[in-house]
Amino acid sequence: MQALHFGAGNIGRGFIARALSKSGFNLIFSDVNQNVINSINNHKKYKIKLVGDGVEKIIDINNISAINFYDPNILNIIANIDLITTAVGVNALHKIASILIKGIILRINSKCNKPLNIIACENKIKATSFLKEIIFNKIPIKYYDYFNEYIGFVDCSIDTIIPTFSFSKEENHLFLIAENFKEWIVDINQFKGTIPKIVDMTLSDNLISFIDRKILTLNTGHAIAAYLGLMKSYKTISEAISNSNVERIVKNAMYESGLVLIKRYNFNKKDHLSYIDKILMRFKNPFLLDKLERIARNPLQKLSKNERLIRPFLGAIKYQLPYSNLVQGIVAALHYRNINDLESIKLSSFIKEYGLEKTLVKVCNLDIKRKEISIIISEYYSIIKNFL
Repeated sequence: MQALHFGAGNIGRGFIARALSKSGFNLIFSDVNQNVINSINNHKKYKIKLVGDGVEKIIDINNISAINFYDPNILNIIANIDLITTAVGVNALHKIASILIKGIILRINSKCNKPLNIIACENKIKATSFLKEIIFNKIPIKYYDYFNEYIGFVDCSIDTIIPTFSFSKEENHLFLIAENFKEWIVDINQFKGTIPKIVDMTLSDNLISFIDRKILTLNTGHAIAAYLGLMKSYKTISEAISNSNVERIVKNAMYESGLVLIKRYNFNKKDHLSYIDKILMRFKNPFLLDKLERIARNPLQKLSKNERLIRPFLGAIKYQLPYSNLVQGIVAALHYRNINDLESIKLSSFIKEYGLEKTLVKVCNLDIKRKEISIIISEYYSIIKNFL
C-alpha cells in the first residue's frame, strides 16, 4: 500500500513515518522545503534515535520518497493513493484542503472507486473533521455523494515528543531524536472501506475522551512548564521541570485538569494519576532537548477558550474543583514574550492597547461579567512577586 504524508517535519518523519514504514507502506512525503525533499529522494532513508522508557536505540526508516507540495504531479498521487496523513500545523490545513480537492476530483474523473482515508495528525480537537468542513465548504454539491461514500475523514489523537535537533555536518540532516513513548488513537467509526493495519495505531469508538485526556493533560502540562520555565530563563523542558517550584505547579495543574477529566469521562482516578506521573517522567528525560521556545510558541492559540489552558480552568469552575495551579499557568502564558513569535508580539500589543481585562475577553473569549477574569487578573500581578 502507498501513503502520502503532508509535512516532512519532526512529527511527520519521527512519528507518522515511523508507524507507516513499520507497517509496510511505501511512503511519499510532501513538503514545501525543497532541501528536505531533495535529501529524502537522495538518501531514500534516514535514522531515528529512540530514547526513554529505559530504551536507547537507532532505527531505520525506509521505503520513502518525496514531492514538493507545489509540484502538479501531486494531483496524480492523490488520485491513486491509499492513505493520506498530515502533520503541518492547523493553520496550513486550508492549503492542504485546496490541493486535496483538486486531487480527489481527478480521482472522481478517473472513475476510481477505491476508498481513501485521510487522517490529520494535528494539535487540534477533531482536526480531520475541521479539514473535512473546509473541503465541503469549497467543493460543488455534485461531489458530495462521492466524498461521503469513498473518502474517510478520520479524527485522531497523537502523543509523542520529538524535539528540534541540531545535526552535525557529518550527519544526514533527516536524523531525529524521538522519545520511545508513542500513542496514536483513531476513530474506528470514520474509516471508509477496510481499515488499514498500522503498527502502533489504536482503534477507538470513544475518541473524544482520549483527545481530551491528551490535550488537557500532556499539552496542558507541557505549555505550563514552558511558560513558567521561560520566566526562570530555562532553555529546555527537562531544565524547567528540574526546578521544584515549576514541577510542583505543573504536576498540580495536571492533577486539577485531571479531576475535570475524571468527572467528565469517569476515568479511573488511579490510572489517570499514573498517566500524569508518566508524563512528568517524560518531561524529565535529559536526552529530549525539547526547547521551551518551541513549546511556548503561538500563545494566542494556546490561550483560546477551547484549548489546553482555559478549557480545564473553566471545567474546574463548572464542577467546583480546585484550579489555582491552572491559573498560574494561564498568567505565565500571558507574561510570555518572544520577539521571534508573531503571536507573542500580538499578545503583548493587545495587553498594552486594551488592558488585561479586554485582552482576556478578546483572546480567551471569556465573559467580562464572570469571575474567571478577576481570578486571572489577580494572579497576573502577583505571580512575579510569588514565583520569581
